[in-house]
Amino acid sequence: MSKIVTTIDQRSSVVLPPEAIEALGVEAGAELEVEIVGRALVVRPVEEARRSRDFMSAFESILSRRRNAFEELAKGPDR
Repeated sequence: MSKIVTTIDQRSSVVLPPEAIEALGVEAGAELEVEIVGRALVVRPVEEARRSRDFMSAFESILSRRRNAFEELAKGPDR
């Protein structure tokens, strides 16, 4: 997708171009999650954001339960 420069209007609104809406796979009126990462906005459909949070929660749970095993594996065979 091409990069499009837009401006913020007097109501602090940002209009997404049709290409961005299409790339997100949403339609007009869809709920989007807007997250600030550093100095950037990350815009994604609410359902995708929920799935991402669920995945990260499961990943962190597994990592914490298996931390010792992962640390041993990271040491490699030549201790």
